[in-house]
Amino acid sequence: MDKSKRIKDEILGILAVVGGLIVLLSLLTYNRWDPSLSIHGSSKGADVQNLLGIFGSYLSDAVLQLIGITAFIIPLLLCAYGLKKLLGKETGRETMRKTIISAAATVTLILSISSLLSLVFLNGSAECPRQVEPILSYSNINCHSGGVVGFLVTKLSTSLFSITGSYMIFIPLLFVTLMFLVPFSVMDFLKGAREKVSFSSMSIPFKETLKERRKKKKEKPEIEMDETPSVQTTTYRQEPLPLAYPAEQKTRAARKTKGEYELPSLELLKDPVPVKSRPAKEDLLSTSDLLEKKLRDFSVDGKVTHVSPGPVVTMFEFEPAPGVKINRVLSLSDDLALTLKTTSLRISPIAGKSTLGLEVPNSERETVYLKEIFASEAYRKSPSKLTLALGKDIFGVPVVADLARMPHLLIAGATGSGKSVGINVMVLSLLYRATPKEVKMLMIDPKMLELPAYEEIPHLMLPIITSVKDAADALRSIVFEMERRYRLLAEAGSRNIETYNKKIRANPDSEEEPLPYIIIFIDEFADFMLVSPQEVENSIARLAQMARAAGIHLILATQRPSVDVITGVIKANFSSRLSFNVASKLDSRIILDTYGAEQLLGKGDMLYVTPGTRMTRVHGAYVSEEEVRIIVDFIKAQGPPDYSIFESLAAGEQAEIDLSDRDELYQQALDVVLNTGQATISYIQRRLKIGYNRAARIMERMEEDGIVGPPGEAGKPREILRRKK
Repeated sequence: MDKSKRIKDEILGILAVVGGLIVLLSLLTYNRWDPSLSIHGSSKGADVQNLLGIFGSYLSDAVLQLIGITAFIIPLLLCAYGLKKLLGKETGRETMRKTIISAAATVTLILSISSLLSLVFLNGSAECPRQVEPILSYSNINCHSGGVVGFLVTKLSTSLFSITGSYMIFIPLLFVTLMFLVPFSVMDFLKGAREKVSFSSMSIPFKETLKERRKKKKEKPEIEMDETPSVQTTTYRQEPLPLAYPAEQKTRAARKTKGEYELPSLELLKDPVPVKSRPAKEDLLSTSDLLEKKLRDFSVDGKVTHVSPGPVVTMFEFEPAPGVKINRVLSLSDDLALTLKTTSLRISPIAGKSTLGLEVPNSERETVYLKEIFASEAYRKSPSKLTLALGKDIFGVPVVADLARMPHLLIAGATGSGKSVGINVMVLSLLYRATPKEVKMLMIDPKMLELPAYEEIPHLMLPIITSVKDAADALRSIVFEMERRYRLLAEAGSRNIETYNKKIRANPDSEEEPLPYIIIFIDEFADFMLVSPQEVENSIARLAQMARAAGIHLILATQRPSVDVITGVIKANFSSRLSFNVASKLDSRIILDTYGAEQLLGKGDMLYVTPGTRMTRVHGAYVSEEEVRIIVDFIKAQGPPDYSIFESLAAGEQAEIDLSDRDELYQQALDVVLNTGQATISYIQRRLKIGYNRAARIMERMEEDGIVGPPGEAGKPREILRRKK
């Protein structure tokens, strides 16, 4: 609303309130002997008793003579209209048609009440009975409480329909006019229910003309704000979740395990801040009208059937008219966003319905706190140790995911999209559910920004890796561990790590220990693909294809979801994907196989897709750096990490590599060096198509065997000491 329109509304509001007070004051101080148009008030020179003088006496007498006691409704209507204008509650497009309908409804309301009052006090007689005492001392009111208008209308109706028929006409007419003017439910009135102005259950007043309603008699033209939308099982904006586990669950969150390890409690997280405001019903109705009008401007007919408000966006369900193609509506997202003055607007089909979801950002978005998700039943009742808290969907329902079922996750998001916070939330989700004996983590962060905050927690199986070369070696060791685990599963006759651990725990005499899950976090794997793409891609692809049953899971994140980073091999093995806001439609299509991620709002807004399900929009949970530090300090205080597991893996892998080098690669490399005379690490790496570390070890072994000399000046090959015979 512009400034001139606002000033105009305020002037109208002030005039209406003042006018209502004038009419009310003149009615309250009415005196039958004051000068007026009636016979009783015709005395000349008498003192005027009305507080508004002779104007008030004439005004009150005229109104009371016309409509009787119903006159007291006029100041109420004027004041209500004025306050509505002053408070800025008047929304929508003020057309002449709407103004005429509202005025007609007001006149009909006054006529209905006047006629009913006349029916009650006149009992259908043609003349005003003298035995009926005047009401409120207004003795000169014709026909008493209904006034002249009420008397004449009643006389006409009783002559045509009798008294009973008149009641059957005026009572329904009264309710119908009330339904035009205010949000009013007849069924609630008949049941004696006290109507609550509830955000999720209020009905929207009539928004169509009578002519349009006759055409759509069998339809539901109202926008219903369902308390329980069909796509969810929990209501939006439900009562605040309990921010502590129930009594039977507290032991799970704060108990001490056999190793004296204590899981962190919810008290370490900050309490959610109460929601300050919610979108007003009038604003939602105005937006619905605006969307329908704008779509009609583009020759797209249809109507908004439902409105589902959420913590960050509000979804308007739009039902296109028959013959309208979906792609035609999808292509208008930018135009609709411009009309609503929003940064973006996402349009997507709704599963199981013949409607499209138009997701419009709220003017004030709600922050989703991690404590809310941890306290929700969805997270608490999940049996998996690898449950990840994601956030809330567009209806405000908590969303969690089981990493064991994914079984790997690919994440993309531009700078400022909330990707780093999302990774922190996933790490904390695991730390809140699993002990160091149940879950081990390998963290790789070449940016050295986010994951180093978890340095030295007991869940780590290796210090946080920041070097690309060390990361390649670590991934190769994890591949070796995967193969070792498969041998153990085969010997035990188990198909996966869950059944294997159950057998180990069920046999107290077993010398084997239950295998922990291994979760690998790589915060920016694009750097690895640039340095050693072949070796990294092979390790990641092999783990993604085979590691699920062995209890090894990957979570890869990147800022740049290009085709040289997310290759076809990696993409084919990561069916579960999560995208925050990205820079372009091409990036969205690479990570999600469809558009939409470029229209997200940032700050944790994400699209999440898993095999067999439709894409879900989730507003990510927020956790601050201070909360992360407090939780990490609590966990670190319980003991140092144990890196012996990884050292044993590295030793086993080294033995395997040594044997392989001497039997195969070493002999091949030796032949290459002796035949070509090129004794450099990079040359061996290119000829044998292996990684730098492996080529360096082969070169060192040649030096130990006396084949080549020590490294010379930079850029020059080593001296060959022994020639091929």
